[in-house]
Amino acid sequence: MSDVKHGRREIYAALTRKAVLDAAKTLFVGKGFANTSVGDIATLANVSKGAVYHHFDDKQEIFAQLFRESLGGVLQAVADSMLGFDQPWARVDAATRTFLAVYVADPEARMLLQQVVGVLGEQRTRALDEEFALPIIRAMLVELDKVGELKPVSIDATARIIFDVLCGAASSLVDATNAEVAAHELEVAILCMFSGFRRSE
Repeated sequence: MSDVKHGRREIYAALTRKAVLDAAKTLFVGKGFANTSVGDIATLANVSKGAVYHHFDDKQEIFAQLFRESLGGVLQAVADSMLGFDQPWARVDAATRTFLAVYVADPEARMLLQQVVGVLGEQRTRALDEEFALPIIRAMLVELDKVGELKPVSIDATARIIFDVLCGAASSLVDATNAEVAAHELEVAILCMFSGFRRSE
């Protein structure tokens, strides 16, 4: 019986946590982080403020988790997009297009991205970005190097350059009047830059 009760508590806790995150995302996207209180989140989630604080230390921690999930979703879509291609450079092209396309298609991701530095600060935001994105970029470069399709460059230095370019591109989409047009322009520029790392036949 105790195992059943324990299982129910875990399910209830998971549901409560999800309700808090869903409510916070709605409010952060709709009203902005600064205009949203923990009380607002609790009310929309239909839980007590105590329940919110049971799962999260503060409002920033809620935002950080939402940003992690958003970024994780973007990069999962990027990883999935590469599966249909055998050639390493074709996978790079697919990854670049998908990265931009996901932000175009997901206004909520753009709104979280627009607010993240103001909420979490530049250093913490960069740490989260690096945690998720740098391993994928580095893995692509290692693959290109192994098959002899990468110029003799430092993989770590190149990975950081590409990381900075992609972060800048995502920020540009947030500020763009027409995200779709901006994404196309960014795609062309980024792929031209990437071609400079390609070893000539």
